Amino acid sequence: MKAEESSGAPFEEGPNPQLFPRINQLAKISFWIGIGDIIVGICMFFIGLEYNMVLWWLIALFLTSTFGAFCGHCACKQIRARRPHQTGTGMAVFGLIGCYACIGLFFLGFWLLSHGTA
Repeated sequence: MKAEESSGAPFEEGPNPQLFPRINQLAKISFWIGIGDIIVGICMFFIGLEYNMVLWWLIALFLTSTFGAFCGHCACKQIRARRPHQTGTGMAVFGLIGCYACIGLFFLGFWLLSHGTA
């Protein structure tokens, strides 16, 4: 019996399930930023801060919400690309909803502050 010769072509492996974490990390980041921003946004209106302090809180809320929405969109794209091996779509979507709600809260608060001083 004759021994088989190697073809020289590299051996192709399937995707390695250990290559990526099971839940997407950006989805986790977006999820926790969304929860944190919602809590801060609700508390901000009940604390009763002065004008300048509310303005800085709104700006910080807008910046963190924008970062969280960016992470959520990137997470959804990564999860789609790594479909069988990564999960976290629900976390990313919840983070997106929370971040966009806080971005809307920023615009509402900014509008209220601009009309309240006139």
